[in-house]
Amino acid sequence: MLLKTTLTTITFGLSSLAFAGPGHSNDHDGDQQPSFRAGQPGIEDSIDRIIDVEASDQMRFTSEDWAVKPGETVQFVITNSGQIPHEFVIDTVQGNAAHRKSMMEAMTEGGMMVHDDPNAVSVAPGETSDLIWTFTDEGVYEAACNIPGHYEAGMSTDITVTIDTVAQNN
Repeated sequence: MLLKTTLTTITFGLSSLAFAGPGHSNDHDGDQQPSFRAGQPGIEDSIDRIIDVEASDQMRFTSEDWAVKPGETVQFVITNSGQIPHEFVIDTVQGNAAHRKSMMEAMTEGGMMVHDDPNAVSVAPGETSDLIWTFTDEGVYEAACNIPGHYEAGMSTDITVTIDTVAQNN
């Protein structure tokens, strides 16, 4: 019990920094569009489906469905049902690992990232945000909360992009 309380306290303390400090630094120049291995930003007029996601303080994303087909544009509606900030980042496992490393480095410099990247949203406690994404290629990608301690506590899930699982979704 003491370990759980300590972990919760540390996680809350680190999470509360998520909306402080400098913004997210990008690896792309001003006019150049960023590239993402997990797909590309979608546009509202092209939404094929909406997936509701709950981000909770149990360090989980919950949703009924994480399988999509290539070319599908999904609007993820992320509701933070907890008391601490969370984020929702769509990327490869490796991309999210690099993102967590950057967040830890930012924290050691006195702040945390506030996301304005097309593949990431920060969601304050009790708030709802959305992320529109077009999955271009088959593969297994990841939705993750990269706030220090959250991913390690289990706050990630696979997003399977394949033509073979589409029948299960409809």
